[in-house]
Amino acid sequence: MRFNQPSLYFILFIASIHLWGCDEIEDPIIEVTTNYQDAVYGDAPEFDALLATDAVHRVLLEDFTAHQCGNCPAAGLIAAAIGESNGESVSVMAVHAGNLANTDDDHFDTDWTTLEGNAFWDQLDFQAYPVGRVNRSEVPGNFWAAAQWAEQTTAELDNNPVLGLQANHTWIPENNHLNIHVHGTFFGDVTGPVKIALLVLESHMIDYQLDYDSDPELVEDFEFNHVLRGSVHGAFGLAFGDAGAGAQAGDQAMHSVTYEWENDWVMDNSTVLAVVTDGLGRVVNCLELHLPE
Repeated sequence: MRFNQPSLYFILFIASIHLWGCDEIEDPIIEVTTNYQDAVYGDAPEFDALLATDAVHRVLLEDFTAHQCGNCPAAGLIAAAIGESNGESVSVMAVHAGNLANTDDDHFDTDWTTLEGNAFWDQLDFQAYPVGRVNRSEVPGNFWAAAQWAEQTTAELDNNPVLGLQANHTWIPENNHLNIHVHGTFFGDVTGPVKIALLVLESHMIDYQLDYDSDPELVEDFEFNHVLRGSVHGAFGLAFGDAGAGAQAGDQAMHSVTYEWENDWVMDNSTVLAVVTDGLGRVVNCLELHLPE
């Protein structure tokens, strides 16, 4: 088996792959208030509080990858299989970052990296390919090898939801606006700051990818799916409504936003992933919105 350059170091540590740090994340995004245009689109919708029995605990699987990483497509297949076998309960996000995500003047001239993806990559305790995070468990720097993703995802799915999420969205094509509304009902205490990030993912994009399991290894029509393309309010988002400072059982939170869609992204192939995190940066719950509507 051939290894990518960072993987030579990675293999020395991969036996257990359960590393974590103790630093809290530093959010590079300045917090701002919601910019939902109620003067144009009317009041935000109202949501009834969820019952705990109706809430779904969802899991975010982040696959750190790169187009010049020959071992990454195999890991991507593992991530896709986990997502498909768990339906709406698991969201897969492919994060292109690191030196093997760099562009060149030959085949790899598409820049799949984002400011958000770079911020997530910088959180990792050890940067290598392919690795992933499952709900940013323990602390955000923690990561797992692809062979461990299924086990860790199952363990996370077994947890009862501390937060139930509901959402709706409306596409207004004449204004190029996407209105997003996310409501949360808390069933337990969550240490603040509680934040919500809205991340944009896109699928069915065709381009070059290095794949050591293919012949030839340079695949010119590789299909990229679940790729992180950007965000509404930055990598780590904003305070989640009234729960920003922290939440207790019975609390509710609401976040509404009017977002001007990036025309380079194909909306029919895109989703918006709402990710709510606690004060340590761990994922409390997430919800994926399929566009358009």
